Amino acid sequence: MFSSILRSYTNLPKNIHLLFLLEFSLSLIHVAFILVLNIYLRKKGFSDPEIASFNSLRFVGALVFALPLGIFIRGKKLKPFFKIASLMVPFTSAMIIESIYYSIIPLIQFSFLLWGIGMMLMRVCSLPFIIRNTTRKNSTEALSLSASTWSLSTIFSGLLISGLNWVPDFKILDHVVMFNEYNILWVITLIGMSSYIFSNKIEEGLIYNNDKKKDIFSLRQNYDWTIILKAISPLILISIGAGLTIPFVNLFFNSTFGFTSSAFSLLSSFTAMLVFIFSLLVPTLRKKYGYWMTIVVVQILAIICLVAMSLTEVYSSNTYAVFIAIVAYIFRQPLMHMAHPASNELMMNYVGKKNQELISALSSSLWSASWFISAKIFEWLRLLDFRYYEIFLITAFFYVIGVLLYVFLIKDYEYIKKRNSAVLPIADELKID
Repeated sequence: MFSSILRSYTNLPKNIHLLFLLEFSLSLIHVAFILVLNIYLRKKGFSDPEIASFNSLRFVGALVFALPLGIFIRGKKLKPFFKIASLMVPFTSAMIIESIYYSIIPLIQFSFLLWGIGMMLMRVCSLPFIIRNTTRKNSTEALSLSASTWSLSTIFSGLLISGLNWVPDFKILDHVVMFNEYNILWVITLIGMSSYIFSNKIEEGLIYNNDKKKDIFSLRQNYDWTIILKAISPLILISIGAGLTIPFVNLFFNSTFGFTSSAFSLLSSFTAMLVFIFSLLVPTLRKKYGYWMTIVVVQILAIICLVAMSLTEVYSSNTYAVFIAIVAYIFRQPLMHMAHPASNELMMNYVGKKNQELISALSSSLWSASWFISAKIFEWLRLLDFRYYEIFLITAFFYVIGVLLYVFLIKDYEYIKKRNSAVLPIADELKID
C-alpha cells in the first residue's frame, strides 16, 4: 500500500515536482517567520499588540492585489509570477530582519506589506497551475503534495532552528557568531533563495484562451457568483478563526509555559511530521470515504483538540497542563491540515472550469483579509486583557460554523452529481483546452 501511494506522487508531472520544490523553499521562510519572528520581535521590545499590528500588514497587500491578479492570470502563463515571487519573498524577508534589528518601524511595516504580496503571488497562481498540469487520475495527489509543503517545511525549519540553537558561539575573524533569532532567520532566508532555481526550470506550453472579455468590468457576466459565494463561504469562517490562533500559538506557549523559540520549533517539527504523513494519506482516504471523512470529521476532531489546548491556560500551574497542551497541539495540526487538499478539490470541483482562477484569487484574498481582520481582533482583545484561551475559544466558534457550512456545501455538491451524472471529474473540468 505504501509503495503504491509513494508511486502515485513520484509519477506526477515534472512541473508539479518543480512547483513543490518552489513552494517548499518559500515556505521554509514563511514557517521560520511564524516559529521565530514573534519571539524575535518580543525580545527587541515590541508588545503583543504591536506584533499583531505588524503581522496584519502582511495580509493587506494580498487583500488588495489578489483579486485583480486572479482576473489577470486567466489564460496567461504563470511562470513569470512564480519567478517574481521567488525573488520578492527572500528580499523582503531580509528587509524585515534588518528593519527589526535596527527598530525602524516604518520600514518594518513596509517590508511586511511587500512580503505578503510576494507570498500572495505564489498562492494565487499555484492552484490554477496544478489544475492545468494534472489529469483526472492525479489531481488529488498533486493538491495533497502542494498542501504537504507547509508541513515538510515546518519539519525542516523546526529542526534547523532547534539544531542551530545548540551550536556554540564561534569566532570568524574578529566577529563572534551566535545563532540567536536574528542569525537563524538570516540562515533560512538564504536557503529560501534557492526558490528561483526551481521557478526558472518550470516549463509551460501554449495557453489558449477564448474569452473576449477579461476586464474587471465584466466580472458579473464572466463568472457564476452564486456558486462562487457558496464555495467560498466556509473558507471565510475557517480563515478568520485560524488567523486568531495560528500566528500566535508560539506566544501562547511562550507566555503560558515558558517555551523558547527553540523548544517551540522542535515541537512544531514533530507535529509537522504527522501533518506531512496525514496529508499524503488524504487522496486514499478521500477516494475511499469521501469528503465527509476528509473534511467534516477531521475538522470536528481538530476543534476538540483546539479547545483542550486552549483550556490548559486556566490550570497552567498544574504539572500535567503542559502535557495536555502539547498532545492537543500535536494532534490538532494534522487533523486540521488534512482537510485542506480535500476542501480545495471540493471547491474547484464545485465552481467548475471557468471560475477556477477567480476562486483561487478569491480564496487567497479572503484568507488574507480574514487574517488581517483576525490580527486586528487579536490586537484589540489583548489590549482589553483577554487571555489566550478566551481568544482561542472564539476561534473554535468560527471553526464550528465553517464546518457546518462545509456540510451544506458537500450535500449540495452530491445532489448536483446525482442530478447530472454527466458532470465531469475535477481534472476534466479544470483542464485548460
